[in-house]
Amino acid sequence: MFRKVSLGLIVALAACGSARVIQRNQTGGVIELSGDRGKAMEQANSEMASHCGPNNFTIVQEGEEAVGTDTYQQANTQDQTSRSGRTTTETTTGQTSTRTATAWRVHYQCNGAGGPPPPAGPPPGGAPPPGGEPGGAPPPGGPPPTGAGY
Repeated sequence: MFRKVSLGLIVALAACGSARVIQRNQTGGVIELSGDRGKAMEQANSEMASHCGPNNFTIVQEGEEAVGTDTYQQANTQDQTSRSGRTTTETTTGQTSTRTATAWRVHYQCNGAGGPPPPAGPPPGGAPPPGGEPGGAPPPGGPPPTGAGY
């Protein structure tokens, strides 16, 4: 009975996947997937939709990326005893190996992000900009109007 429960837990854990936001800005971001890629991608889609809006993002890159290095050390110790049983010699040998650690990452961009700024022009409603149009009142402290008889 215990073996069946243990096997069920292992299968359930193997089917889990998760998505972790690595970086996010106004225009998009990077999400790292781990575990079951299908389940993790569901969570990543949810993260991208909450950031950009539903169906308002584009995946621009997806794949395995180098994220650092892993170093493994292994030591083997051997005991040697003489035939008389009196002398013991201990020998330890070691091995170190380093590999590039990788992770599956999804880079996305919010649709419409990073576009050009809106064009400059008069404010909505047609109001003239401050400082006026020609023929308006002169700015304070400017020269008096011509022909005023001063």
